[in-house]
Amino acid sequence: MKKVIVVLVALAVSAAILAGGVRYLWSIRQTKEQTRETSKMVRREFRKASMDDAAPQLNKLYDEHFFTVRFGDAFPYISLGMEPRVPYDFIGLLAEEAFIRLAGDVKSPKADTDRRIKELLAFSHKILSGGHLTDAARDSLRERRLDGFFLIDDFDGAIAELQKGLPGRTQEWCTSTVAKLRAHKAMNAGQRKEAIKQLMIFINYMLSDAMKDFEDSDPANGVVYSREWVAAKNYMRCATLSGEDGDTKAKADYIEKARPLYKTALEKAKDDDISLNELQKEMKSYGL
Repeated sequence: MKKVIVVLVALAVSAAILAGGVRYLWSIRQTKEQTRETSKMVRREFRKASMDDAAPQLNKLYDEHFFTVRFGDAFPYISLGMEPRVPYDFIGLLAEEAFIRLAGDVKSPKADTDRRIKELLAFSHKILSGGHLTDAARDSLRERRLDGFFLIDDFDGAIAELQKGLPGRTQEWCTSTVAKLRAHKAMNAGQRKEAIKQLMIFINYMLSDAMKDFEDSDPANGVVYSREWVAAKNYMRCATLSGEDGDTKAKADYIEKARPLYKTALEKAKDDDISLNELQKEMKSYGL
């Protein structure tokens, strides 16, 4: 009898422990709905914060983990472990939003914007190196990193990113963009002939069939650039460089190549007052 009582007590204690364990696991579960609500709250806080706080907030989110349990659809699947406060893909998306906000920030001094972008580039490198992002989130963040390198004139950083290749971008696109960056580097170094050579690689790609539907919007002012406008602008860069190099014939040739492109660009921008005004201002500055 005494043995039976001991067994019953042991069973009762075991049942109590099991019930307590189940209750505890249920209390620390993380559901999809809870994750969504937390993400919404985090996004609201992030959007209200100063851009100086963007990188520190992202680093904090990346490092914040808590112990949770997830129940799977197939019984008795259960997963326990440390998870980030919000999903890593969501943190990557917030980093993308920060890059976009900085690209459109025309009020802050450039030195401040450049510093903030460098901090975001450092964070984005950290999260990419961690290997936590899905392929789609990783590729999207790399595109924004490329914008960041452009914005701070870090040509070497942008070239290195492009030389890795970008999913969704052709090798020709990457090659032409690298050429544009090398042209800017050459211009800064006073290497005019090299700059023209690289600009021509970029122009030829812009005028190829692959770019016939190209349009690019500047988030800072809302101007929409057609491919003809971009090509004409770069022909005029070649004209300026040739003039500085004393080659008046080449300068005249590049100007003549730009004229019909500007004409097409004007036609494409005729219903867009913001773009049209900017385009006409640019042409006037070149005496066209």
